[in-house]
Amino acid sequence: MKRVLACVLFGALLGSAQAEDAPPTVAPAVNPPALEANPARRGYAVDRPEILIRQRLFGLAHGMSLLAAACLDLPEHTQAIQDAYAAWHAKQAKTIGIIVHDLADYYFGPRSAEAQWPDLSRALNLRDSIEPLPGEVTLHAACASLPAAIVRPRYELDRMLTEGLDRAVDEVAPPIAVTSPRSGIPGMQSAPAPTSATPVQ
Repeated sequence: MKRVLACVLFGALLGSAQAEDAPPTVAPAVNPPALEANPARRGYAVDRPEILIRQRLFGLAHGMSLLAAACLDLPEHTQAIQDAYAAWHAKQAKTIGIIVHDLADYYFGPRSAEAQWPDLSRALNLRDSIEPLPGEVTLHAACASLPAAIVRPRYELDRMLTEGLDRAVDEVAPPIAVTSPRSGIPGMQSAPAPTSATPVQ
């Protein structure tokens, strides 16, 4: 995870350095206005099941990424978290791409290709930090349970996107304290996402 974040940071710094080496332009570049979600579509789409499931799965992925990022600061959990999260993300990356693509289109319409993970988390009013954890759960306990929890059915985003959130999975209390995150999954809008089995209208 730290390697991924380091690569992202390096890419940003490299882009900045290349920009400094480029010849000056005649007119300053005009930044497009900040992305704003369609006001009529803020929050959860309780009347649109195909969007609602994507919103809920995005929330799960967001929470998982926030928790994993927080756990990397605890040396006793770093390696186990990196391994577990990397394996889970490799399996779920295609589904996460579909979810991000579809939600970006839903919230931002013609500017959907510009949308990044933080834009979607703001549109859904998700937190950008995992702490404070709810109840009496400590970060150490949540991090210790994450490698076993992340392989359970309630985190099989690919299956749930195709089959829906079945009651057995939906009603099970989460084994780890996952709320809303700052994503460790950058650049999901770099290419069009594949179409899922549940089309968005």
